[in-house]
Amino acid sequence: MRILILICSLVLSATVTSSPIPDFPFITVTGESSRKVAPDTAVINLEAIAFSKNSTEAFGDLNKATSNIITVLKNYKVTTDKITTHQLRKDTKRAREKNGYNQLDILGYELTQVFEIRLDSIENYTAIADELSKMDNVKNIRSEFDVTNREDIEIELIGLAGENAKMKAKKMALGLGVKIDTVFAINDSGSYKSFFATFGLDSERAISFGMPPVENSFFVPKHIKISKNINVLYKLKN
Repeated sequence: MRILILICSLVLSATVTSSPIPDFPFITVTGESSRKVAPDTAVINLEAIAFSKNSTEAFGDLNKATSNIITVLKNYKVTTDKITTHQLRKDTKRAREKNGYNQLDILGYELTQVFEIRLDSIENYTAIADELSKMDNVKNIRSEFDVTNREDIEIELIGLAGENAKMKAKKMALGLGVKIDTVFAINDSGSYKSFFATFGLDSERAISFGMPPVENSFFVPKHIKISKNINVLYKLKN
């Protein structure tokens, strides 16, 4: 009988230990902070594209477009280490048939090369983007702006978000006639639901927060918004 009681005690103990949900009164809050800052860097993404009935000719046109892109960037002192190209994609284009599933004739070949261009300074951004947009065989130009001291700004914003979370927790606890004690857990996933995933209550993937891309704009925005959200779980005093 003693052995049976001991086994049951161990099982119950293991269950309690493995439970991801806190076994004490707690309160959860999300603290937020944000700041508008003037950008000083940019990333330009674009696609070089070529189409021809002959595969060799398509490659020749794509190489010409690539060469023109590099020339423009060199004219503005953008070094090659700031230019990243991704894997070449080759698609076979066939004639379309309204009905049926017969193999159709090949119309030609389309080649696509994706470029990512990082600008450490936005001084020449508008001029570069404008020239690239006017080039033949270039499409899908889009830009993202950022700041070089983003990490320092985010550290400061996390501190402000923490203060915001603590203030919220105090007000909520006061409204319920209790007081907060110590911080039990923190995460900065940016998702309130994913915060509960830490304790096994929700499996939704975290949502990232930060600088949204600014698409199809050849003008530098006056500011970008940097935001940080943190989720905090406070223990409540007994």
